[in-house]
Amino acid sequence: MDDHSSRGDDGLAAGPSLAARVRLNAPAELLVFGHTFEGLFQRALGGRLDAKARQRLEQAGLNLGKKLLPAYPFDVWMRCIAIAAESVYPALPQTEARRQIGRDLVHGYRETYLGRAMLALAKVLGPKRTLQRSAHNFRTGNNYTETRLTERAPNVHELWMNEVGPYPEFTQGIIEAGLLEAGARGLKVDVVWHDGHGATYRVSWDD
Repeated sequence: MDDHSSRGDDGLAAGPSLAARVRLNAPAELLVFGHTFEGLFQRALGGRLDAKARQRLEQAGLNLGKKLLPAYPFDVWMRCIAIAAESVYPALPQTEARRQIGRDLVHGYRETYLGRAMLALAKVLGPKRTLQRSAHNFRTGNNYTETRLTERAPNVHELWMNEVGPYPEFTQGIIEAGLLEAGARGLKVDVVWHDGHGATYRVSWDD
């Protein structure tokens, strides 16, 4: 695959150049679809959110007492992820809590129609081909994800994503859980670059 990433002084991927990012056709408004909220907040976390957490989510733009909207702004999604992590995993460092919320999303998404079909396909495709489909898989839940995948060695890849918001560990958890569903063994996912929007993940697994 084409390598659009540059490398920093430490030799790790630094993400695509500014010119490469400008070429991406970003939508006018970043949206996360309602069934993604369903997978996380109703399926995965529904019984684990107390009244205070639900009130905080409503103030952030997500009313779980009403029918979910078709889509929500990206900023609402980010605020809700932070609230969920603080509420469900208060004893964990918040970076690890948000990583766990990412894993929870995959488990809950499995219970939605789209998620069930996607994860069933991942089991057939295996880790590498599932990773190659990252943009498609994430786009089942939002309207903005773009990716670039670079193979560094057998079973070692760097995955750049154009927008993960301020919490790269949340997407890290999603990648981990998704590739485990695809059958990856000895999986390791590290954040090697993040600028507040885009991020690059180094992903490796055993044969």
